[in-house]
Formats: sequence, C-alpha cells, structure tokens
Amino acid sequence: MKEMIRRYGKWMNKRVLTAVGLCLLLAAAVVTNILVNKGKENTEAAGTKNPTQVTQVSAPAKTQTDFFAAYRDERDTVRTQELAYLDAIVAQGADTETLSDAQQQKLDLVNAMETELTVENLIRAKGFSDVIVSIHKGNISVVVGADALNDEQVAQILDIVLRETGKNAENVKISTTL
Repeated sequence: MKEMIRRYGKWMNKRVLTAVGLCLLLAAAVVTNILVNKGKENTEAAGTKNPTQVTQVSAPAKTQTDFFAAYRDERDTVRTQELAYLDAIVAQGADTETLSDAQQQKLDLVNAMETELTVENLIRAKGFSDVIVSIHKGNISVVVGADALNDEQVAQILDIVLRETGKNAENVKISTTL
C-alpha cells in the first residue's frame, strides 16, 4: 500500500507541476497580450488627441501597386477623419450658419469622393493598370500607373476628366508614377 501511495504521489506531483507550469505560461501570455494591446491603445489615443496630425509613411513604396494602395488607404483615412469632424460639428448643435457650412462641406466631400471614383474607374476601363484621381479646391490631379503617356492617351484621360467634372483643362494635371 505504501508503495502504491509513493508511486501515485510521484505521478500526482508530476501532473500538478505540469499543470502549474502550464498555468504560469498561460498567465505570462495573457500579461504580454495585455501589455502589447495597452501600447497600441496608447498610440491610438495619442493619435486621437491631435486629430489634425497626419501620419506619413517613411518607407518608399516597393512597386507602383504599393504606391496606389498606400495612397488610397491614406486618402480614405483622412476622409474618414474629415467626415467624423463634420459629423461632430453637426452633432454638437452649432449655430445655423456653422451647421449649414458643415453640412455643405460634407456634401462637397462626398461628391468629390464619388466623382474621383467614377473618373478612376473610367480611366481604368481605357486600359490603364492603375490610376488615382484627386479633386481638391477645383483642381484635379490624375496619376496614372504607366511609364509614359502618348498624346492620344493624355487626350483620352483629359476628355474623361473634363466630361465627368465639368472643370476647365487648365485645372487638370496628368502625370505618371515614374
């Protein structure tokens, strides 16, 4: 009987030690996860304290596709912030003039977003690999994913931009990524 208790005791001690060890590892993983997420929250909170600060990517884009994707992501982030600011102004119940101005700015921003998307898709439909259109204060910038553009291609792009935006040709700038 003593022999049985001794074997069972050793076996039980190994099991208990293994369970305790696993619990300690699990606790360490939970603490590490909390600390890592707390660092992210502090970074995000710092970003929301100064909403006018724009983060710039310090590493250059590896390919044209990376450039276009990064530009779109940054543009979407900035636009989301702008819309949030305008929504906050509307929600605060500002005076009538400020409220009207905020609503007009929001409408202008949404219209610019829709026009940019339409023009980008129409230019892509003409066979260009990628394109970015930016409309800001009456000026239109078009960046095409191509090494060079011939006169016919520039004319196609300009025709699309002028037709969809109703702006003058002198307000349009067309360039390539290289």
